[in-house]
Amino acid sequence: MEEALSYQDFRQYSYFDWLSDESLKKLSTKAMLKEVTSGTRIITQGIPADAFFFIADGEVEVEQELSSGEITRQIVSVSRDSLGKIVLLTCSHRVSSVTAKSHVKLYQLKKRDFGDMVLAESSCSDRIEEKDGGCTLFGKMKSYVPFAQLDKEQFFAIMERLIEKEYAPGEHIVNQGDQGDFYYIIKSGRVAVIKISKEMKEILLAELAEGAAFGEEALIRDLPRNATIRALEKTTVLALSKKDFDKVMAGTFVKNIFPEDIVDIYENNDKIVILDARIPPEFEDEHIKGAINIPIEWLRDQYCNLDQDKVYYTYCANDSRGMVAAFLLNINGFEAQTIRGGLSAWTGSVSFGSSGIYWPKHFDGADRH
Repeated sequence: MEEALSYQDFRQYSYFDWLSDESLKKLSTKAMLKEVTSGTRIITQGIPADAFFFIADGEVEVEQELSSGEITRQIVSVSRDSLGKIVLLTCSHRVSSVTAKSHVKLYQLKKRDFGDMVLAESSCSDRIEEKDGGCTLFGKMKSYVPFAQLDKEQFFAIMERLIEKEYAPGEHIVNQGDQGDFYYIIKSGRVAVIKISKEMKEILLAELAEGAAFGEEALIRDLPRNATIRALEKTTVLALSKKDFDKVMAGTFVKNIFPEDIVDIYENNDKIVILDARIPPEFEDEHIKGAINIPIEWLRDQYCNLDQDKVYYTYCANDSRGMVAAFLLNINGFEAQTIRGGLSAWTGSVSFGSSGIYWPKHFDGADRH
């Protein structure tokens, strides 16, 4: 019977040596033994990585096409009897192609399984940052707003789940009315956010560039897309599936609080701000006493006018828009929680009617869209 890949084998690689023995033992059970014939392509340059490969026996050719067009080749020979025993072939982005030159035995470990283990690990050393800290892409992506507030282990797990997609100028990334399935971060290029009216007229709501994110509202509220996103130039996005978004992003940035936990303390508390995320007519009809009204459509580009030293409690009629508002505030470095049940569950003081929107101090809503 073929010897399984042991946790000690994992331990010798810097990708894994910071994990506990227990985690490595669990991870070793996920490594699947595969055998491929001569000529089989194992890794293709430029294709997003989805697995680690451990070559246990056989010969492979590593081929890399340089930016100059020159092609370099290297033969890697591995034997179970050799001192090296196992060679690891992996990288965050495939920069080489690997082809079997003989019958090859290898172990394949899905990066998703590794990412799940990272999230389950009780503590994470600085090795992740040390390993990737010198990588320009890593540092650049960590500066993007959606990722800046994530812990290192959460960010690393997200990195392994992102799918890179390219769109030509004029191509639609998201269509209004479609069901939400991905959260998007712009890696390069520009997009237009367009609302299609009942008269089928296009209304430009915003333009987004590198580092901006979109698509969270449909995922959090579990509703169809409320706008179309169109590439204005060649655009590359990083897409995160709804399942992974819910697990990591929403799980981290959508925080809840029950009304009874704040109903007696929010009034006359200068540190607390109650934020109503509904549209003005709803707010003017009835709202929590003392609340400010910033619809989520405006909050995306107006949050910078808010005081980051305050604690924000967001709400709508129930939960959904309040959750989106809390998410947007939290990923931008604010402290925010959603009031569970929204206005319908509120037992404190309410106000009826309004002569206008009550904006926070120094907040100018005149340029909202």
